[in-house]
Amino acid sequence: MIAVLLFVAAVLCYISFRFKRRRLYELAALIPEAPMPIPFIGALQYTISFEDPSFNMMNLIKLFSTFAVKQGGLIKLWAGPILFVGITDPTDLEFVLRKCLEKSNVLWLLQTVIGNAGIFAPVSIWVRRRKLTVPAFSPRIINSYIDVLIEKSENLAQSFSVENLVGTGTFKAWSHVSSYTLDTIFETALGITDNGSNPERKKFLEESTKLLALITHRGLRVWLWPDFIYKWTKDYSQFIKSRKFTYEFTDKIIQRKRKELENVEIEDAHLQNGVSKTVRCFLDNLILLSRAEQITDTELREEVLTFLFGGTDTSSVSICNTLKLLAKYPKVQEKLYDELMEVLGDPKRTITKDDLPQLKYLERVLKESLRLFPPAPITLRKVHEETELPSGKILPTGSHIFIGVWAASRDPKFWGRDADCFDPDRFLPERQVGLFIPFSCGPRNCIGTQFAYMSIKLALTAILRRYRITGEEESGPVPHMDCSFNIMMKARDDYEIGLEMR
Repeated sequence: MIAVLLFVAAVLCYISFRFKRRRLYELAALIPEAPMPIPFIGALQYTISFEDPSFNMMNLIKLFSTFAVKQGGLIKLWAGPILFVGITDPTDLEFVLRKCLEKSNVLWLLQTVIGNAGIFAPVSIWVRRRKLTVPAFSPRIINSYIDVLIEKSENLAQSFSVENLVGTGTFKAWSHVSSYTLDTIFETALGITDNGSNPERKKFLEESTKLLALITHRGLRVWLWPDFIYKWTKDYSQFIKSRKFTYEFTDKIIQRKRKELENVEIEDAHLQNGVSKTVRCFLDNLILLSRAEQITDTELREEVLTFLFGGTDTSSVSICNTLKLLAKYPKVQEKLYDELMEVLGDPKRTITKDDLPQLKYLERVLKESLRLFPPAPITLRKVHEETELPSGKILPTGSHIFIGVWAASRDPKFWGRDADCFDPDRFLPERQVGLFIPFSCGPRNCIGTQFAYMSIKLALTAILRRYRITGEEESGPVPHMDCSFNIMMKARDDYEIGLEMR
């Protein structure tokens, strides 16, 4: 009898649940559905596959993205009761990136570390954070970091020779490039100039790497989402330990910076031509600019961690992808080298800020690299009110938007029949291109985009003016790179390339 009552109660709860969400199901029925073999479970079935070493999340993203393109740029994807609407149509994408500003709460696992940083915060918090951080990323302040970036990029290029990696076969470039981006972020974000020699900094890097790995591991296994289950796993104690050290390390730096800047006024911090001897990093600027708003140490920590976590891997992946593509296409590489020599004149001359705008082909090569292999192939938003798209379809309240950056960058309807081909000249001014969103767009775009571009370009020029990048050449115009998805889209081989002295 009890079993029957429980069954009836469960059925009534399910009917009530469906009735309350009837409008969502009504609108969802009008959107083409991605292939989902298991009813009620939907995309959650793939969490089982994450334990299989042969499973490739990136291939799944490509599969759904390709299906969405074939369906006209819009599909629905169920993950249990959660409705995701996959969008790849450029017009619809640009609309939702400007209209639907709320980030999906599916990203809550990252918030367990970064908190309400601007990148993940609810709109009500994000508005204030954005207002505070935008001045700290002004062109004047970003340009003040140019000397640091040039020095670090030169150190990166020279390190290959020092470590006897030139002319000695292939090696994995990832660790070297990520060290460069970490050094630049630490000095420009926190004002730390120890070049990685400080034991606490090394430990910070180790612990923050563990945190990202633990978040990814938990996020891809839905049965670990509930806290009461996760707290019984061996990962939980490591997560708490790593997060504690990461917070303490960052808080200690913030407190030290506040003390250093006690007697510095905003108007005293900037000298002529926008160069400051007192203010040396992003954190300095943020502390000074936020005094009127009385931003807390916790809020500062959240923004700094976002910059450290987000800026490091994004730039590293972009640099490495471009190096890999140049190894695959030597003619493109030589054309880029010719441009560098034309601008620099002497291959031994260090690049300057004024040289960068003249490197037009470098700009096109980098954009094509980012188009074909965006570091973040997807992003997520939440629909808080019923929203009609330019295409005519309506997004139901409570649904989540799966923004297919990878697919939108390769849609032949907007990029041409050669959309999968590596062709930097598609970004010539006279040629029409589709929606280019490797760093998103709209009000919640990546605030550090210009800093990232500068860091990436300087690293590439420092390497290319010294070395010829070698590797397995591509036999056709379509580049192939075996990538995996671990927060970012990254090559599985850790970017194996070779270098030869020019």
